[in-house]
This record gives sequence, C-alpha cells and structure tokens, in this order.
Amino acid sequence: MPLVRPLWAALMDLAAERDCGGCGRPQPSGEPLCPDCDGLLADGGPWRTLAAVPGTPRTHAVARYEDPVRTMLIGYKERGRADLRRVLGRALARAVAGTLETGGAPTTTPRRPPVALIPMPSRRKAVRDRGQDTTARLAGTAARALREVGVPARAVSALRHARAVEDQAGLSRQERAANLSGALRARRAAALAGAAVVLVDDISTSGASLAEAARALRAAGVPVIGAATIAAARVRM
Repeated sequence: MPLVRPLWAALMDLAAERDCGGCGRPQPSGEPLCPDCDGLLADGGPWRTLAAVPGTPRTHAVARYEDPVRTMLIGYKERGRADLRRVLGRALARAVAGTLETGGAPTTTPRRPPVALIPMPSRRKAVRDRGQDTTARLAGTAARALREVGVPARAVSALRHARAVEDQAGLSRQERAANLSGALRARRAAALAGAAVVLVDDISTSGASLAEAARALRAAGVPVIGAATIAAARVRM
C-alpha cells in the first residue's frame, strides 16, 4: 500500500516546485527547471559512457553526473520532486535514441522493430521509502516520449532481484561487481521476442549494474543492444 505523506511534506513539495530542480533559483514560470538547467538535458550529449566493469553494454547518457544534474536526480528520487519526471524522462529518451543509432537496430519503417526499455529493478526498501519505483516511472515516460516521435517503444519490467543486494553507494568498483554478481534474474522473456532491447537507468557509474542486467537477460536468451542513462560518471566526448 502506498505511503501517505504528511500534509506538511506535501506543502513543502509545492513550495519546492517554485524553485528550479537543478540550481534552486526561483521559477516564476512554474516550470520544473530554469532555461539553463533544462539546456543541460536538452542540448548536451548523447555521449558514450566509459565502462569500468567488463560486460557492460554500450551505454549512452546525456549529461555528466555532477551538479546541477545530480541535484535534479536526487530531487526526483529522494525529495519528492515528481514534477521533474517529464523532463528527466525526455532526457532518457534522447539517450535511448543514441543507443539505437549505434546499436545496429533498424531505424526505418517497416524494418524498425519495437523497442523495449528495461528499467533496472529497484530494491524493495527503496520503493517503500520513495512510495514508487522511480526508475520504472522514468522508463515509462521515456517510452511515451519516443512514441511521440514515431519510435514504437514500451517499458517492460523484465528484471527482478534473485537475492538481496546492498546499497551501491560508497562501494568500490570491485565491491559493486561482487555485490551484483548473479543478483538479477530475467522474467517475461517471451514478451521481448523480436524487440530491440535497451537497458535504462538514471545513472551509470562503474557499469556493474548494467553488466549484471545484460548478463541476466542474455542468460534467458534475450539479446541486449545497449543501455541508456540520463547521467554518467564518466563520458567519452
């Protein structure tokens, strides 16, 4: 059952929505981002990210994981800034487009296959604490944005945790890989037949999560053409 937020928290959210979700400057227009911060998502990238973990699929992002983009993502995931989901989802769609262009999927109709966006599964505790699966919501928003420009995309929750994992924050590259090794399992593989499969997440850091997700899907016979994230800790210009 979704958590019911206190009235004071809802009022704080309304007040926060008058400020830019990136730099915090007042927004008389009521838009979630100021023009400068919005431009970081609309004009940058997509970049090819640098993977530190073997097995990480080709990944594209639209921004570096640094402020104010970092603040946007934290605001959306941890501080209830639901008004940021649309702009972040559209940014994710741009990253997906970059992956499709370089991943070998046909881009012209009628040869274009359907596109399946596979969100990284959130830990149950994170979903309980946030009141929603923020990554799955971003994937759905990105799929809608792609459909608006003629790409037959849909979000499919095709991964689940096979065992408990620790929070990745603060772990080293080796610890992240060990924490996630064998942690995911594919489901609904039949629903992905014939689709161009793209893994999606909000951030890529070492690539360990995406590598494990790709492994789980391939073990179920599902090829992965690449991955897309909004932000990346490392990018190749």
